[in-house]
Amino acid sequence: MKIFGVLLVFALVLGLAMPAVGAEFAFHGDLNNRFTAYTNQSGFFRGAGETSNPDFDATNNRLKDDGQDSMWAGAKYRLWTTAATNDGAVKGTYAIEFGNRRYGQAGGGGYSGDGNMTVETRWAYTDLQLPFIESKSRVTLGLAPVKVNYYLWNETAMGVQWYGAMDEMFDYRVAWIRGFERFRDSDSGGNSADSFFARGDFKPLEGMTLGAFAMYTNSRGDSPSGTITDVQYEKKFIASQDVDLEVYELGVDGSFKTDAGPGNLFVNWDLIYQGGEINDAEFTVTNATDAVLGGPIPANDYDVSAYFLHADVGFAWDDFKFTYTFWYASGDDDPTDDDFEGFFSTDVDIFTGSTVLMESYDDDNYFTERPYLLDKGMIMNRLGLDYQATDKLKVGAAVMYMMTAEDIEYFDGAGTTADSEQKEDEIGYEVMGYVSYKLYQNVEFAINAGYLFAGDAMDAFEEDDIRDGSSDEDIFRTMARVRYGF
Repeated sequence: MKIFGVLLVFALVLGLAMPAVGAEFAFHGDLNNRFTAYTNQSGFFRGAGETSNPDFDATNNRLKDDGQDSMWAGAKYRLWTTAATNDGAVKGTYAIEFGNRRYGQAGGGGYSGDGNMTVETRWAYTDLQLPFIESKSRVTLGLAPVKVNYYLWNETAMGVQWYGAMDEMFDYRVAWIRGFERFRDSDSGGNSADSFFARGDFKPLEGMTLGAFAMYTNSRGDSPSGTITDVQYEKKFIASQDVDLEVYELGVDGSFKTDAGPGNLFVNWDLIYQGGEINDAEFTVTNATDAVLGGPIPANDYDVSAYFLHADVGFAWDDFKFTYTFWYASGDDDPTDDDFEGFFSTDVDIFTGSTVLMESYDDDNYFTERPYLLDKGMIMNRLGLDYQATDKLKVGAAVMYMMTAEDIEYFDGAGTTADSEQKEDEIGYEVMGYVSYKLYQNVEFAINAGYLFAGDAMDAFEEDDIRDGSSDEDIFRTMARVRYGF
């Protein structure tokens, strides 16, 4: 890991030189070992519902007849340094990440451990206090976290972000982010994928926060048309294709909590509208082999009109917390028309929904990282209970019922005749539970388990020869982690 050695030397040199350069230096880490202790459908957790996972295999990453038992372990280590002037006017942050290397995996995870380790730059940015401005106003330049909204865009990208606070009641952020570059070396070259967003956060009342945001993304391809698939139905994939894209989002989010009544009541909410157009796009539908459902549909111009809404409602009483969660991501009901009505995120990692289907402790092996399936959206109903048993021990459980907002349309294993076409929307019921224990102040051991009583819509993700219009395979997985942060 040469890059780690370079980072360590840089840290030591900077630390020794602090008095000379007038800088303050900090070194942090997030060292996370994750374990899928058992699952009955191992191939399913390489992104069968989306192809963002580099290990995705369209043939093998399916629900298997009679299951596919397995277990594995992996490590994700993130280390970062921050150097700042004594007055905090200038800060520089650099982070590396050793990500998702499974125990025994070729390329560094196996014998001797000296292969080509997967080490990436996670953050690399400079944070500057704007001179000649008395208010708290700063600019971030480089590869930095981008937080527009948890369900819309909450990841890392390159750009320039201006942020600050006018007073204790109002924070703001304005940014230009370039998510994908098309270098224009000729007149035929397209335009890069540029996003511009503004966000304001208010505190109008005690215990209440209110946020409002707007974002616009523009991208133009450099060939006659590009391809969009329902398994890559996310803006970070769509904008990288040779399509002409102009999409905007308008949204509000916020929270409210009070200690009135028998417990501490709280509400969290998100509401997003998505509009615009995507032109010169060929759309391909999973499991479709003729033009009735896609495969692919000829190039078309699409109007985008979609929305997402979410709410948490609950109360905390002593050491207990009860939470009901609902969200609705709109879906597209007809892939052959000229509308995209399915909501799509830009780039997100969703941990607050299904333990089985979404990201959890083993957060690089999942069915989907998004709050929806394919272009069909999602309806989530979740009831959760958390209990802080001691200062070190926390336990919880949840039950949820999930559907797609529109039917998943697919062909069963009988072929592509009209009788073999299926339309289903029930994802199913899930029950889950977890235990989290602090081994030391900054070390957590946690284990969870989830079981999905699969609804008939999950039949679309089964192997070809067992798709029959009804779900045949329930899904179980249990995960654990040992995580050290400093």
